[in-house]
Amino acid sequence: MKKKGEISTEMVVWIVIAILVLIIFVVLSIYLRAKGIGAIEFVKNIFRFGS
Repeated sequence: MKKKGEISTEMVVWIVIAILVLIIFVVLSIYLRAKGIGAIEFVKNIFRFGS
């Protein structure tokens, strides 16, 4: 029986996954911010169809 305030192991796994995803997102956002306009132009070129 779980006591008050105890966290199950599967909940810890999901928390670790969420933290890793947040870290990856922050690192990518810093990297793309350093690239600046080049990243925006790259995304625009990806979604340009038929031109």
